[in-house]
Amino acid sequence: MATLRAATHNRVVCPDCDRVADVPVTSAEPYTCPRCGHGLGGGKAVDETTTLALALTALILALVSLLLPFVGYSANGVSQTMTLLDTSTELLHFHERLLAILVLFTVWVIPVLYLLAVLWIFSRLLLPGALGPVTLYFIRTVVQLRVWMMADVFLLGALVSLIKISGLAAIDLDSGFYTFIGFVVVLLLTGDRVSRYQLWHRLPHDNAPPSQVGRDATAQQRVGCVCCQAPNTLTASRCWRCGESMRLARWRGWRLTTALLIAAALLLIPAHLLPVMETTTLGRTQPNTIIGGVIELWQSGDAPIAIIVFVASLVIPVVKILTLLVLLWLAERRSETRTKQRLWLYKVTDWIGRWSMIDIFVVAVLVALVRSGQLMSVYPGNAALAFALTVILTMLAAMTFDTRQFFRTIDRNQEQQETAIE
Repeated sequence: MATLRAATHNRVVCPDCDRVADVPVTSAEPYTCPRCGHGLGGGKAVDETTTLALALTALILALVSLLLPFVGYSANGVSQTMTLLDTSTELLHFHERLLAILVLFTVWVIPVLYLLAVLWIFSRLLLPGALGPVTLYFIRTVVQLRVWMMADVFLLGALVSLIKISGLAAIDLDSGFYTFIGFVVVLLLTGDRVSRYQLWHRLPHDNAPPSQVGRDATAQQRVGCVCCQAPNTLTASRCWRCGESMRLARWRGWRLTTALLIAAALLLIPAHLLPVMETTTLGRTQPNTIIGGVIELWQSGDAPIAIIVFVASLVIPVVKILTLLVLLWLAERRSETRTKQRLWLYKVTDWIGRWSMIDIFVVAVLVALVRSGQLMSVYPGNAALAFALTVILTMLAAMTFDTRQFFRTIDRNQEQQETAIE
């Protein structure tokens, strides 16, 4: 590529352990941090044409899925059909504006913005010349949006909701449902091919401020960019390479993480005590809590689905809050033992957090689909927004968690040993 500089190494700061390392830009093998094992670059070069084709296909499927009928049902001579957009518009009808916006953005708007950014980036990479500020902005956008795309979680939530009402009505999967499955699959394939490290390695990387490889960036008065991991000075306002605000790099810390976890734990109380939705059948309204929905699925014979909902909606949020609190306590102790095991536990906790949104998407689908007045209707409950905010806060808490604390004691002890030898 014309944008690849002659230099063969790219100096980065490992986001997990804060170690400064030189990454071989042209290496065909994945390069990991020598200390913690975090992937820093390398690997098979990205094929721009294939990535563009996948992104364009996913974008077309996303647009088609929004317009076509998604799913329908019929019961007691009454039939209903919903589109993907109805999951948000019906929530708006019941004055659940924040919930409607959350569903629409995480399921459709953010993935579409992500695909548009990918199309711009890889179209520009096919052209000669240096990448401009607009392309840099879209590369940063791709990095920031990826974590908030939940189309795959929504698909699982839609399947759970259809299983919940399959005993009361005949379900009809329309063309929009199948195009949405295709959209999710192609979106995941596109995201798997978009490696932010290979994107950053195509930029100039020989203007980094002086630093020493093999030592922590903090010990050298340096801080890594949250997007491209380039080492920056502590006084820098924006990253010298990608232009990202360095304020984001300074958000990581135990105070903010603890505050977010406490807020999430408090919201978890009304989320489980209040009804997450209300079901009206033949004029009789029945409130349903999260645990009540799990019990109902279990009693109806859908044990696997009940277990999935139980784990996603009850186990994961509680375990994630407790795990992050324990890891915060261990990080403050600055113990040298089992640092990699703690880092692995953090990564697993961070990855599974988004799947707790399944229950919110179940509510959104049921509210949009089951709306036959007093005969049979589903309404959002007061717990839905509280639970959604709990999931968002735990995700933010994981993002602000400073894993570098696990390794700083080791680095300090090594420096003392080197000084003693000298």
